[in-house]
Amino acid sequence: MNAFLHRTETDDTLELGNVSIIGRSPECQVLIEDPRVSRRHAMIRKQDGGFYLFDLGSFNGSYLNGSRVTATRQLKNGDTITFAEHEFQFSETGDQPAVINMEDLGGSTIALIRSTPVIILVSDIKGFTALSEEIEADDLAQIIGSWYSDCERILSEEGSTVDKFIGDCVLAYWTSVTPDTLHGALRAAKKLLASCERIYLERPDVFESIHRRFEVGVAIHTGKVAYGGMSQGEFTLVGDPVNLTFRLESMTRELQSNVLVSGDFVRALPEVRSHCKNHGVHRVKGRAQVVEVFSVNSFPGD
Repeated sequence: MNAFLHRTETDDTLELGNVSIIGRSPECQVLIEDPRVSRRHAMIRKQDGGFYLFDLGSFNGSYLNGSRVTATRQLKNGDTITFAEHEFQFSETGDQPAVINMEDLGGSTIALIRSTPVIILVSDIKGFTALSEEIEADDLAQIIGSWYSDCERILSEEGSTVDKFIGDCVLAYWTSVTPDTLHGALRAAKKLLASCERIYLERPDVFESIHRRFEVGVAIHTGKVAYGGMSQGEFTLVGDPVNLTFRLESMTRELQSNVLVSGDFVRALPEVRSHCKNHGVHRVKGRAQVVEVFSVNSFPGD
């Protein structure tokens, strides 16, 4: 599936990649040279078989069919997107691949699926439902947009691939398990916590009025997953380790810790044990095997 933005005022058409940043900064894939447009204003990302629009905490907002974007929105053929009066038409071509019998494949290319050890990171905004109820939609869009932007940047800096954003949650992975990538995952967790503090301090008018902080939970796990093209142009992870990492992240509330890692992660990077507290083994919903859980109380290099 291919997607395009047609800029009305110039009659130019741009093909979108898997991630396209829109803004006035020269490194943006969709450049709009207008001081009313933020440097990193919005993002269009391909995921789950479609293209999704995220506002990245822009000052003047992103508009879809005349309505300000306050949450992730999936784009459809013919949608009109506006950034500070600059209008774009969204279009896409191609359909989702149908389920095909092996005998019908003929000369078609078959997606290569690998079973490989990976590092998985899941991060989720704490108390997002309450934040959504207590913060004005425009303020919430800017805050969540800043968080999306920071996640994309931080995880990229540490060599990770962002698999997808799911509302107030991000799933990312490293396709090799080495001391360097394991340390990279820990650095990413530390930077994600620092990002929350930065966002909180930038908007005291919002957070002090509702007596809440802006915090995330982070979970990191290692395991073997199926990795590859699950549909045309889409690469993702499938397997028990993915589900376990999501369950592990949900335990950050119960164990009152911002960062949890699994016993498998600690065994892969033994030097991190001295920075952790062992919470013993826990049973998680929907899984027969228990998991050993550690909270990260400090980071190597602190």
